[in-house]
Amino acid sequence: MNVKKQNFFTKSGTKILIQSEWSGDAENIFLKNRNLEDVDQEKFFEPKISDLHDPFLMPDMRPAVKRILEAIDRNERIVVFGDYDVDGVSATALVVRFLANELNAQISYRLPHRAKDGYGLKEYFFDELAEKNVKLVITVDCGTRDIKPIRHAKKLGIDVIVTDHHAVPNEIPTEVIGILNPKRTDKNYPFPSLAGAGVAFKLIHAILLSESEFEGKIEKILTKYIDFASLGTVSDCMPLVDENRVITTLGLKQMKNSESAGLRKYLEWHENIEWNADIIGFQIGPRINASGRMDTPITALRWLLASENRCDEFLEEIEKLNADRREVVENFTKTALENVDLQKPILFFLNKDLEHGLIGLVAGKLTESYNRVSIVLCEHHEADGSLSYVASCRAPEWCNIMEILDDSKDFLIRYGGHKQAAGFSVSPENFEIIQSRMIAKFYEIYGTGELPVPTIRVESILPPNEATLKLLESIEKFRPFGIGNPKPFWLFDEVEITEVQTLGSEKKHIKIFTKQHPSLPIIMWNGAENEEFQIGKTISLIIWLDKNIWNEKISLQAFIKEICYKQ
Repeated sequence: MNVKKQNFFTKSGTKILIQSEWSGDAENIFLKNRNLEDVDQEKFFEPKISDLHDPFLMPDMRPAVKRILEAIDRNERIVVFGDYDVDGVSATALVVRFLANELNAQISYRLPHRAKDGYGLKEYFFDELAEKNVKLVITVDCGTRDIKPIRHAKKLGIDVIVTDHHAVPNEIPTEVIGILNPKRTDKNYPFPSLAGAGVAFKLIHAILLSESEFEGKIEKILTKYIDFASLGTVSDCMPLVDENRVITTLGLKQMKNSESAGLRKYLEWHENIEWNADIIGFQIGPRINASGRMDTPITALRWLLASENRCDEFLEEIEKLNADRREVVENFTKTALENVDLQKPILFFLNKDLEHGLIGLVAGKLTESYNRVSIVLCEHHEADGSLSYVASCRAPEWCNIMEILDDSKDFLIRYGGHKQAAGFSVSPENFEIIQSRMIAKFYEIYGTGELPVPTIRVESILPPNEATLKLLESIEKFRPFGIGNPKPFWLFDEVEITEVQTLGSEKKHIKIFTKQHPSLPIIMWNGAENEEFQIGKTISLIIWLDKNIWNEKISLQAFIKEICYKQ
């Protein structure tokens, strides 16, 4: 079989990319498809704390550790300054808990309010902290671009240590004790793709290595805090390879024994979380984010730091905020989908009633639906009282939004972010200029022809009779799945439907059986209204495999991602 000649598409036009021919050896197919053939197999399949890189390879690590230990010896007040998303909240919780529990530091925290403060450091934060006699601020998940506020802090007698992972501009603050950022190019850290929580984790790793009292205990202590690092790593969509695979794999294993009573209690009734990064991406992460999007991130931070008898009250509040968030986003997304100009390669949607905390979610829905760069904006009042538009940007995998923003920086109040997710602020009078410049820059980079077609990658065309529990065992070895190590999809080509059942109290879901694998149930959520599912019909499916446990018996089941068609 020559897979290159097999052309499959979904009804919406998404192309199916078949990565390998089926050879009967799933493990080798996985390694090849993920470019992992040359990696250390033992480290990949059995990651350990000892696989982490030396934290002192990161620029400025030694002076940062030295200043923190001096502050603790002098009993100085230390504040951890974070961000309002999962990465920032979990990184804050990690550093606060570590310094308080392991070093008895005089430690507290400060998180910005998304709508009132916006992202990053502000001069007035340091004014407040100076009044409280704070001598050292450790940022997590922010600070690399905040030159003016850090200079202001220096004038007030406050030292700043930046720990961050966002894109590094040409000019960075020099009035700091250190800027710990794996993306710095002046010194090459071996792994540039850490999350903010991952960088914070490297900081505590370095502190442990610097203090003789922790000798022989370092691995045990790091394990206590690695679950917090995994929260930010998965939620910020970092590639789950190299150090991130160590952090996520060991972090998931630690969660049921977490130092966080809130996290531990939330997961008590969840099975098989040890290998399932989706527990972070689709359950824990959105709840933490809802706190910062709908109200204040402090609620989520307090939940992570709360004692056994108080964590439930914070979770109850977070659950309500998350439910409200889902409803509001659904309504605004519907409006956005109906009103953007699809003739343009960048979709702009400005809604003055949209909350600052939700613009990223709506932008993500637009990009997911239309495979375009999407920029959603709302109104914001700056600290000086002036009006601005705050934007959240999302881009498909083939586009680098930061390249486009860099070209418009002279017209922006501020900006920053990653390749596929960024944000900026712009004055209303410059909004039309920004739109024109960004579209022009897009055409300069990507051309004026048709946009790239979205793709779904499948491992191989899988003969249905090869779908077995043994194959699933090979798949499970590669968990946890995520960016850089995606969940494996397979293509069943031309299977004949022999039985159709509806599932659920409202009969919304569908289960089918096929002639080619009569004992394998194939399920599609919300698929009951699809007219393709008819007995006797031949159909091609993109599926993933999972196990079903019922009455202590394990069986194989498949789930449908898409129906596909040959062209």
